Amino acid sequence: MTLQELHSHLALSPLLCGCTFEPSEITCRYFHSGQMIRHGISEHSSAGMVLTGIIDVYSVALDGRDIKLSVLEQGDCFGICNLLVQDDMDTVLRCRTDTKIILIPKSAMIHAMEQDSSLALRYAAYCNQKIQFLIHRIESLTMQSCRGKIIEYLLSHQDQEGKVTPDCSREELARYLGISRAALFRELSALSSHHLIKLERGNIFLNNQENLQQLLF
Repeated sequence: MTLQELHSHLALSPLLCGCTFEPSEITCRYFHSGQMIRHGISEHSSAGMVLTGIIDVYSVALDGRDIKLSVLEQGDCFGICNLLVQDDMDTVLRCRTDTKIILIPKSAMIHAMEQDSSLALRYAAYCNQKIQFLIHRIESLTMQSCRGKIIEYLLSHQDQEGKVTPDCSREELARYLGISRAALFRELSALSSHHLIKLERGNIFLNNQENLQQLLF
């Protein structure tokens, strides 16, 4: 990889844009759809960035269930929230599509932050965003009501027109919400029958946000 190619890759990431690394330090890896990204990679020694493809991030519960936490796409980084600690993160990364990533030694990341205070501040902001996101996910997953989990998801994922377009199948969405597939279909059908939402061609339109918020709170 040339220095110019490396800079063009790093420019895809809001966190790493403008960073300087030696091309010899960087490794490119390719994964097929369905592969686990951690296989053959030591999280303790390397951080990664997505060049192409989509990666689903899961946490494995004590009972063996995997719970979808988030999605990584082009420019997103992984393996950096524990950059300054020795313990690995207990997460599973599964490629939804064919995926290309680059791996950066964590020692190189730390050295870059020591040399560039703006990178250190971007890293701190990134970690703060992750903390806020995980607190929000914990609140969602610990919510007892299936309907509440679904309404919270719809309200937080709508666009300006009140449309929600899940980026995964209904089965994957149920796993993300921590509920059964049957419960997801049942609650969506109930909300639709009460004219609170409209289901159309894979999209979900929020017809009455005020009533949805009342049901949630």
